[in-house]
Amino acid sequence: MSATVEVQQFRPVEHRVTFPGLVRSEWIKFWSVRSVVMTMAASFLATIGIGVAFSFAARSIMSSADPTQGPPGLDALAASTTGAQIATLVVASVGVIVIAGEFSTGMIRTSFVTAPGRLGVFFAKALVLAVTVAVVLGVAVFVAFLLGQAILNTRDFGISIGDAGVLRALLGTVALLVGVALAGLGLGALMRNSAGAICTVVAAIFVVPPLLQLVPDSWGGDTVNEYFFTNTTNNLVSVSDAPGFLPPGAGLAVFAVWVAVLLGVGALSVKTRDV
Repeated sequence: MSATVEVQQFRPVEHRVTFPGLVRSEWIKFWSVRSVVMTMAASFLATIGIGVAFSFAARSIMSSADPTQGPPGLDALAASTTGAQIATLVVASVGVIVIAGEFSTGMIRTSFVTAPGRLGVFFAKALVLAVTVAVVLGVAVFVAFLLGQAILNTRDFGISIGDAGVLRALLGTVALLVGVALAGLGLGALMRNSAGAICTVVAAIFVVPPLLQLVPDSWGGDTVNEYFFTNTTNNLVSVSDAPGFLPPGAGLAVFAVWVAVLLGVGALSVKTRDV
């Protein structure tokens, strides 16, 4: 008596690559890179720590001021958010490393084999980066503000989040951080070299703006200075409007265009250039 063994034919199961799946993958990769996690933690602590330190310094200056000379100027908001301004460099570097690091190690090839369209990977990285910076640094900005104002209020120098323009300035600071991080991502995708892209971001944020003030008005210096990258957010992140810069709403719109263009150029590079 013989038994008949039925052999079933192997049928591969097709798994479709979806954008939510790519986002989950990029989320895992983002938080699996130790240098990125440590950098984000350092930016969180620096935003709060520097803001607290400057608030103590501002309180000391105000307390020791000579009343006969009139009250010295004090921007209570700027004192507590100084750390966030410095953190723009850190989050821009994170944006660069997130993609340029994969190009340098060759890991990006695996991602592009999984998602041959490539743009899904790029925009999944952008979404993860934007959400992470908005949440982590957003909490840091508000904590720095609350602690800083608590320090200043011990001498009645502080301001309230309900005061005119304060909440807008805080949210504008968070928008600045997110935008700079995304700009770093775009530059990282374009240049594919971490050191070069980070140097470019540093120059754009800290070197070029002072140099633009040297451009003569006859050459359009005022206009160039007003519309250049992070200069567009000067009044967005401040309670008082500084002359010579765009108003908050217009500044945010122009800054968004800058970020969109840099992301677009990065996406085009990812789509069309060889890995």
